Amino acid sequence: MKKNVAHIITLTNLCIGFLSIIESCSFNFNLASYFIFTCCFLDVLDGFIARILNSESEFGKQLDSFSDFISFGVAPAILMYSFIAFEFNNYKLAHISLLIPICSSLRLVKYNLYNTSQETFSGLTTPVSAIVFSSIPLIHTYEKNIFIINTIIQPITIVLLIIVISALLLAPFQTFNLRIRTLLNDKRKMIFIFFSIYILYIFNFTGLLVIVLTYIILSMIKVIH
Repeated sequence: MKKNVAHIITLTNLCIGFLSIIESCSFNFNLASYFIFTCCFLDVLDGFIARILNSESEFGKQLDSFSDFISFGVAPAILMYSFIAFEFNNYKLAHISLLIPICSSLRLVKYNLYNTSQETFSGLTTPVSAIVFSSIPLIHTYEKNIFIINTIIQPITIVLLIIVISALLLAPFQTFNLRIRTLLNDKRKMIFIFFSIYILYIFNFTGLLVIVLTYIILSMIKVIH
């Protein structure tokens, strides 16, 4: 039974990703975003549980990728499509969201076939990508700074984010691993976590974009690896 615990968490991740899609289609963007954040937590948890119970397997790896494609590829894409179409009344522009599942699927296949390192990833990971897109509706709702809203919640800004983040999913640079087991003995990663908590406290959901940008920069200049 214990070998299936991680699989159950993974399938729960998939189901919540599907619920996010339903809420996006109903224009409940904040709830859809919260569901995707929940998927990010479950994605960390299933891997941690699998390692603790020594139940890692090829089956689990493939199941995790299918789940990630729904939760971090399809769900954020439909969220962005619906958000752009609803907020800006521009259905044609909303189709740029197709880049998200396309690049996410390629990223996941690339990881399954070619990733051999346990310490780093090649390119931006799909959960990080999903966090960026899920933060946009929440920034729109909760951000009180008019300048930030007028800068981020604009069609051109969101389109550029979709293009850049989708490209980074496939970019040939190493991003550092933030799995729980890699944090305990790495002071630089712990400092990054505390920095992230502080940024979230100060900037709320807007801080998520700051954290992801910092994560990308630190990975590219190899301050943390």
